[in-house]
Amino acid sequence: MRQWMKEMREKNGITQAQMGEQLDISEAYYSYIESGDRQKNLDLTLAAKLSVIFGIPIQQIVEFERREA
Repeated sequence: MRQWMKEMREKNGITQAQMGEQLDISEAYYSYIESGDRQKNLDLTLAAKLSVIFGIPIQQIVEFERREA
């Protein structure tokens, strides 16, 4: 599970459905990404979008991914 992603989403008051909408993917697919069932290696395009949504540098996302790997 990508705990960091769930925590950042909840901290920003965003639902999984809203995340899917902002990322232009389905809520179900977003849920799979957050749970770690999809995109074992997070796609760079998706990471860049998450960086904007969460207002954090992409390097921070890379660090989060390393810690949870």
